[in-house]
Amino acid sequence: MFEQSILFPSLPSVSLTEILIVLFIAYGAYFIAFNNFEKHVPTQRRITKLAIVVGVLSVIGILFSRFAFWGVIGLMAIGQFYLHGVYFPQHGINGLTAEPYDKYLETIERMKGKK
Repeated sequence: MFEQSILFPSLPSVSLTEILIVLFIAYGAYFIAFNNFEKHVPTQRRITKLAIVVGVLSVIGILFSRFAFWGVIGLMAIGQFYLHGVYFPQHGINGLTAEPYDKYLETIERMKGKK
């Protein structure tokens, strides 16, 4: 891989090891820990979504540096903590189990602007 980031050569690029670590942690979180939240989405679409997210993160890490890579992951984590820890409970949904599931589906449809 690249030793330095492409746009900022004085900063280190993300390593393949870091990308693989993020891929395996994201896979575990997405398909094992929080499986109930996405069980209505087909598996192929979920795999594609995971590949796109890790691919975009990799490009960010190669172009902008490992600091940008981990910074974006940190921002995504803060968003998930807010969503599951604050937003869902305020709307009567358990942030860990997505129960009641009908209310969860209704809420995410509203968030996506489909209702």
